[in-house]
Amino acid sequence: MCSILFDAYCGLALAMEGQAYFFYSLYVFKKNTAKIRILPGRRCIFTILKVCQCRNKEENSETGYRKIPYICNMANAEKNLSVETLRGIAILLVVVGHVVGSGPGGGMKIDFPHPLRYLYVWIDYIQMPLFTAIAGWAYALKPFSASSGFGSFVRKKALRLLVPMAAVGTLYFLVQYLMPGTNNKGELSQMWRIYVFPYTIYWYLPSLFLIFVVQWWMDSRKWMDTPGKWAVCCMAALILSRINDVWILHEVPDLFSFKGALGQLPYFFVGVASCRFAVPLYSRPAVRHVMLAVALCGIALIQTVWFYPGKCASLSMLLYPVTLIPALFLLLASKWHNRFFVWIGSYAYSIYLFHGFGTSGGRIILKMMGIDAIVPILLSATFIATIGPVLVDKLLDRSGMLRMLFLGRK
Repeated sequence: MCSILFDAYCGLALAMEGQAYFFYSLYVFKKNTAKIRILPGRRCIFTILKVCQCRNKEENSETGYRKIPYICNMANAEKNLSVETLRGIAILLVVVGHVVGSGPGGGMKIDFPHPLRYLYVWIDYIQMPLFTAIAGWAYALKPFSASSGFGSFVRKKALRLLVPMAAVGTLYFLVQYLMPGTNNKGELSQMWRIYVFPYTIYWYLPSLFLIFVVQWWMDSRKWMDTPGKWAVCCMAALILSRINDVWILHEVPDLFSFKGALGQLPYFFVGVASCRFAVPLYSRPAVRHVMLAVALCGIALIQTVWFYPGKCASLSMLLYPVTLIPALFLLLASKWHNRFFVWIGSYAYSIYLFHGFGTSGGRIILKMMGIDAIVPILLSATFIATIGPVLVDKLLDRSGMLRMLFLGRK
């Protein structure tokens, strides 16, 4: 057997649809050098910082080096599938949460103390932080490079996030305005506000855009290239996330959903760290045990929010990030994957963009048919809001212009 010590950082970029199956072989020379040969796969980045000498004398007589199969344990195909599974679960939670509604006046207009209200407390706890952490993990897969330029980076993210926000947001506003039975109709004279201020479910897109800009800026200054520096940045982001709408900031208009960006920034940093610093984070069992213990405390916070509304609930929600951060680290390190959730995860962005049409439309259609039962409406609206955007994705993908406008893809 060959004994090889690696001091390496591995980055494995996802394929265009978010799924990747990479297989590669590592050839180690007798001297401290290495050669990589990539087998089936589409995009892969793999950086070896140091390879120690192989002590095994067996080698290929023609080439002078021995073939040793090697798979990066934190960025292999299984890891990608597990994250895609989480992505699928996250988007389904978003859909179900919007079908139920964030409050008694929205969605299905379910009031307290219905069990679905209790379900929403759980969904609200994890849905967007998980979504944001996955975005950070995906960002960190590709090592930072300032050579591409800030302008190029911003243009790509604007095409991916802001163009669909404007196109789909406009369409959603008009449909909501014209269709009877929808909630929270706007006035045509105020439509300009949807491009400047947070608008329904689309608040997240400008927030994520700002987060990407902040992350690029911090990486350009190497503020997050070690676990210690990351911890300082994360602590600062954590403080900002708790004061993003209090004191002076409460009086500041939420331009471009910057308050949402501040609220989600720590979770994006968690995703970045789970990819960049996987070895120090996950290699020590004691660290994982502490993470699990703190994460389980989040269950107690959720119960406090539900059973003790008022000041106790406000304090518990203030402490949410403390328990969410270790929970997200553990989720991103999970090995479990499921084909159905992986499939759903590959359409997560399209589902996010268009599920609002299904949550409202499905509910309205069922009520027009005389169906008022809560469970059929919940299941049917969730199905329509999930599968409908998948069909829309396939339809829009046939046109380059429509694909760019509504999906943010070239």
